[in-house]
Amino acid sequence: MKAVIYARYSSDNQREESIEGQLRECTAYCKKNDITILRTYIDRAMSAKTDHRPDFQRMIKDSAKGLFDVIIVWKLDRFARNRYDSAHYKAQLRKYGVKVLSATENISEGPEGTILESMLEGMAEYYSAELSEKVIRGHTENALKCKYNGGTPTFGFIIDKEKCYQIDPHTAPVVLESFTRYADGATMKEVMQYLVESGFTTVRGRKIDLNFIARLLKNRKYIGEYSYRHIVTPGGIPAIVPQDLFDRVQQRLEANRKAPARHKAEDDYLLTTKLFCGTCGAMMVGESDTSASKGRKYHYYRCVNTKKHKTCAARHKSVRKIPLENAVVNAVMAKVMNDNFVEYIADRVLEIQGMESSELPSLRQQLAETERGIENMLNAIQMGIINQSTKQRLDELEERKKEIELHIIQEEIKKPMLSREDVTFWICRFRKLDVSKLEERRRLIDSFVNSVTIFDNYILITFNYKDGETRLDFKDIESSDLQSVVAKNRLKIDVLRRFLELFGQQCIWCFIQTGYQTWSN
Repeated sequence: MKAVIYARYSSDNQREESIEGQLRECTAYCKKNDITILRTYIDRAMSAKTDHRPDFQRMIKDSAKGLFDVIIVWKLDRFARNRYDSAHYKAQLRKYGVKVLSATENISEGPEGTILESMLEGMAEYYSAELSEKVIRGHTENALKCKYNGGTPTFGFIIDKEKCYQIDPHTAPVVLESFTRYADGATMKEVMQYLVESGFTTVRGRKIDLNFIARLLKNRKYIGEYSYRHIVTPGGIPAIVPQDLFDRVQQRLEANRKAPARHKAEDDYLLTTKLFCGTCGAMMVGESDTSASKGRKYHYYRCVNTKKHKTCAARHKSVRKIPLENAVVNAVMAKVMNDNFVEYIADRVLEIQGMESSELPSLRQQLAETERGIENMLNAIQMGIINQSTKQRLDELEERKKEIELHIIQEEIKKPMLSREDVTFWICRFRKLDVSKLEERRRLIDSFVNSVTIFDNYILITFNYKDGETRLDFKDIESSDLQSVVAKNRLKIDVLRRFLELFGQQCIWCFIQTGYQTWSN
């Protein structure tokens, strides 16, 4: 497993030694759990109350490159300023398969916060969609006129005062030359080198790379096609590249396209970073092996101290992957199906949420005051009190109202307030999950499971709420079936099939007459 370390100290009450201590404990944690450290990100004299942490933002950006699997922090409060920001950034990291681990907190203070974060991610998606819908309405009007809708302008074009696309005489010839070179057999790397050596950069002034070239060669704007969501207008903007040249480039891109790389095996181990050895305390990691006789591939979790250092004395040095994950999923589903559990989590989440500060009350008060000011101005106008200053003040208040309303929506995206019905609805949705699907199981485990610890005689599942634990014997693990909660009948059929394989069809009537009724109950 590959990791980076993030460390931070604030200027008010900490010193450089604080960074050294954080790095030392994070490094020791990685060494203990056989985690490879690729680099460290450090923000000195920076408070977590601001997002303007240069190395933090660099780390979030680097996570998209797929170079590391986890971010190690000394304590979780080093990562984000509050639960809302934590949910926001963890949602970004999850898209790239990156997790955040604490070197010193096996179970974070107030573990129900993890459940709240999972809910906030879902609510943020809802509010983002609401904001997006408001923005889309305005953008659609621009799109119908083939006008620029914001964002980074496309390389090769400039935007005039009327927000219309015009060909950039400086960069458009380079776009055409890039298409021509690639169509004539040059590689993307050679096209990139041509642009770099010619002194060109991206629109934002960054160095041109292969990703830039790949996007450029696929961009249909260069043949004059304007598009925004479902609106596509051929000839809506000036063309830089002839259609036949563009088609030749697309044919070559398709011919050179490689099949997407298969996900790393580690991605399929759902308990990675959550599974620990109860004997030595080290992390257990996913491995696979192939049977020499049957050629069958086996997957299991192994304690890192037995794998590398040979120092662990545990009886169960490795545990089969599928039965263990199935048992954990079934244990979580049993909790989710319990109405008392749902009520308890709802109480705790609302309690935690009430402790979080929010700017929303202040913003809503400002909005109400602004609306009263607008109403007063309108009343004055109706009474005949109208002059240049009155009109100017009314315009200012109207503009201020728009700004506050937008700020409220943005704040709701970051800090949505959840009702008891929201919490209950969110948890009960898990009851309908198809637990045979990988992503559904991953959601379930990430939301509710804090850790799983393997002892010699039993397994302890610790959930993301206070005193939430379930103990399972190994016989329960080996007999666990993924669908046992929702498809018990299928397990019975499998057992019957296995029974016939072992004892033959001659025993079938005896089995039906004497045992099936009892067994099926």
